[in-house]
Formats: sequence, C-alpha cells, structure tokens
Amino acid sequence: MISKRWGSLVLSSVLGLSSVAHAEEFWKFQDLYAENTQPDIFSHRYSYNNAARPEKLGGVIHIRFKDARDVPEMFRQFLPGEDFERPRGISVYLAVTNDYNLLNPIAVGADTDDNGYTHGSKLSIGGFLPTGHYLQFDATSDLYTREIEGTAKQLPDGGRGIDQHFTNENILKFVIDNIDNARSETFYWKAEAGWQQLQSDSRGNVLTAATQQDKFHQMVNNLKPGQTKTPTYVSDGQKTRDGMIMGLYVGIAKEYVNAKNTCRARAFTELGGRGSTIDGASYVAANVGGVLWCQAGPRTLTYRAEIGHNSKGFQDGYQGSGYVDLSTGIKNWRIGFRLEQSHGTLHNYQTYNGRNMETGKIDPTFTIYYRHYFQ
Repeated sequence: MISKRWGSLVLSSVLGLSSVAHAEEFWKFQDLYAENTQPDIFSHRYSYNNAARPEKLGGVIHIRFKDARDVPEMFRQFLPGEDFERPRGISVYLAVTNDYNLLNPIAVGADTDDNGYTHGSKLSIGGFLPTGHYLQFDATSDLYTREIEGTAKQLPDGGRGIDQHFTNENILKFVIDNIDNARSETFYWKAEAGWQQLQSDSRGNVLTAATQQDKFHQMVNNLKPGQTKTPTYVSDGQKTRDGMIMGLYVGIAKEYVNAKNTCRARAFTELGGRGSTIDGASYVAANVGGVLWCQAGPRTLTYRAEIGHNSKGFQDGYQGSGYVDLSTGIKNWRIGFRLEQSHGTLHNYQTYNGRNMETGKIDPTFTIYYRHYFQ
C-alpha cells in the first residue's frame, strides 16, 4: 500500500516537473527572426509565435485618399506646387497688362489698336494670418481710352501723335479667404472691401495706368521709332468719382495628386459678386477653372498652368473672359504670363471700355507678372 502511494507520488512528481519544464519551454523567448537562428519547427513556442507574429512588409504601403486635401499633415511634407501658390512667408506680386501683342513673333496674330482697355498694373502684398486665413492687399490701376477723331498728326521722328479721352480706374482693397484653411473641406469663401476711383480729368502720377502707358510707349518708340502712337491725354469734363466696394464669393474646389506625387490638379467653381457705390460698377460673377502644378521635388523647379473662364452680369448685359496662365519658378520667385480674351457686352461704367475701332472686335490683353516672397 505504501509502495503504491510512493509510486503514485513519484509518477505525479515526474509528470509535474515535465509540465513545468514544458511550460518554461513554451514561454521562453526565442527570436525566431534573428540571423543564424534555426527554430525548432516542432516546438510549441514556434507554433505560437508563428501564429501570433505580425505580418512582414515586403514593399511600400499605398494609402488612397479621395481628395488630396484629406491627406494627414504627417504625410504631407511635400505636395507639388504647394509653396509655389501660397507661400508661408510674405508675398509680393507685380503685374503689367497691355493690349500690345507680345505674342506676335510666335504667330498669335492679334491686331490691337490701343483703345478700350489698353493698359493696367497690379501690386499685391499678402500672407497668412495666425488663424490660417490668407490676407492680401491689392492696388490696381487700369486705363480705358478712346481716340478723338481728327487729332492725328505726324511727329518729327516719324511716329504718330493723337489726342485721346481716358479713364483711370484705381482700386485699393483688402481680400481675405479661407482657401488654405479649408483644404480638407469642399467649400471655401473669400471677401473683399476697399476704395474705387474713376479718374478722367488728370492722368495722375507714375502709379496710375495713364502715366504708365505714356512711359511704356516712349520706351517702345525709343527701341523702334514710330512703333506705337504717342498719346495726349485730354479731359472729357468728368470729375473724379470715388466709391466704396464690397464683394463676397463662395466656391467649390477639388484636388487630385498623381501616383508619383509629381503633379497636382485643382478644379474650382465660384459664385459671388461685388457691390459699388459708383453707378453701374456693381456686378454678379461666376468663375470656373482648373490649375495644374508639376514639381519633381521640394527643391526643384515648379511648372504651373491654369485655364479658366470668368463671367460678369451687370445692369447693361454680360461679359465673359477666357484666359490661359502659365508660370514657373523655384524657391522664392515665380514669373508668369497670362493671355485673356473677353467676349459679350463689355462692362463699360468707365465710359471708354470699348471694342477695337477698326475691327469691331474686343482686343485680347497680355500680362507679365513676377512674384517674390520673403520667409
């Protein structure tokens, strides 16, 4: 009886120790993936670790987003053209517009006549607020002219002089928007407020378009005598008119990025309008367009192309304008060119926003611009 009990006790002890040893073997850590390690494929720990081990990655993780603006910030260290469009520093933008056909040497044969909307300039200074909104100050001056019949004369240098009536339209305004602040959203807005002036009694100083046109024509004629007219600015008797403007626009935008993250496209449409205390200067607007940025890396040259159409409805009719805008740049500079062609009934609260006096068509306008930003 005693021997049987001792036999049972010995057998229990052996089995217990075997179980403990087996358990210790099971929970003992073994790095199955270390180099020069040959795991025992018949052991319990191998079966457990093989079932519980994480999946090994054999390539690049691909995460697809419906919209480029939905990409989390931690993955958005670089987007093609992001800093090119709205840099994080203070941005200064300078542009000059004229109906002089700069593209004539490459077979864009527009026969312009220096009447109607004939010259313009723009200065913009902008930057981001702490709230993420973008605030910009714009100063623009645009010139509208009409030649006075019977005043043309031959000049000693072989050029042509002529008298013309004119209107300088000068605008100073602030514009604020949430376009970048709402990149993860579909909708955006922008608002503007400022001062508007129509000036027909004096051509003004070098900041106004009439004086700029005069200097531009002098430069062209110095390079090639008689190339363009030499105007004399004649008051039409109208006094300077001042007014206040306010505008609001709401838009929808969608962005896409290609698989290689070298090009980004944005399509947008917006509706809104501007109110002015100057008679006839108010309008409603509808704008559509698309932008393409291509950039191989954050320190490489960026190429930008935009095509779009702007529409204005006002008390006398409708004016549409199609445009193409091409630019390039790197780091803190950008240079570009814009071609715009209007159609419909010209918005003529300026009095002299008319068609080409010879062809009866609306002249295209050509813009050269430069933008520099300071970090």
